[in-house]
Amino acid sequence: METINDCDYKPDFELADKYISFSAELLRLSLLAITGISTLIMYSIKKTPDVLLTSCDKYWLFITLLFFALAAGGALAHRFWASDSLAYHIAYLRTKTQKEKIGRRFCLKLSGYLLIITELLFGLAIIVFVITVLRLLIVP
Repeated sequence: METINDCDYKPDFELADKYISFSAELLRLSLLAITGISTLIMYSIKKTPDVLLTSCDKYWLFITLLFFALAAGGALAHRFWASDSLAYHIAYLRTKTQKEKIGRRFCLKLSGYLLIITELLFGLAIIVFVITVLRLLIVP
């Protein structure tokens, strides 16, 4: 086993921390939106006079909820694979074996794709949510 210095991995950890922090924000915002939309759906099911939704509006809200849930799942998956890539990276720095190099590369690519997919899902969720709100405001 080879000893490694802080300067060998510290910049990589700092960069990975920024990506993981970004996915944490996407996760936080997605969960907040899920809570808000779920509350709106619950009030509409109870037939509160302030919030009356048609079945079509509930359908749009459900699709919005689904996109936010998928974005939250993607953010969690990204955090897992990004953290796993750091473990492979440290193992590679210590052993320099091909197995760790391949594992690190796989985890980095997968976490990158997951972050892009999460961003797209979050963007789609925002777009569908805006369409839903506009339908609620414009269509009586």
